[in-house]
Amino acid sequence: MDTARTTANGTRLRRAGAVAAVLVYALVAALCRPLTWPALGAVLAVGLPLCWVGVRRRPRRAEPVDRRSAAVWCALVALGGAVELALRLGPDDTAHPTLSTLADPLLGTYPGRVLGYVLWIGAGLWLVRR
Repeated sequence: MDTARTTANGTRLRRAGAVAAVLVYALVAALCRPLTWPALGAVLAVGLPLCWVGVRRRPRRAEPVDRRSAAVWCALVALGGAVELALRLGPDDTAHPTLSTLADPLLGTYPGRVLGYVLWIGAGLWLVRR
């Protein structure tokens, strides 16, 4: 048997297993009511190991970032954070909702929470693999 084909099949099988595990986790974790201890436990059960792996891995060698590019991204993050903070600390205005207020209708449903967990884990895995 061809070793390249065996390796490709093993990689596909591992990837399918990982996708199935993430989906099963999201389906179970979404059963927890939001902002409760079980929901926090569900987040920490996957979040802490992903953080640990991300911290322990050595990053690939990357091109250095120039100051101009870093300044633009820092300014955008600071502006977004300032707007979100001002909206959060300001009056409860329906004309200017916060991101969490906008996400509430989606995350208030079971399918929305499943999607939220899948996207959250997917983003974490993407960051760890970079």
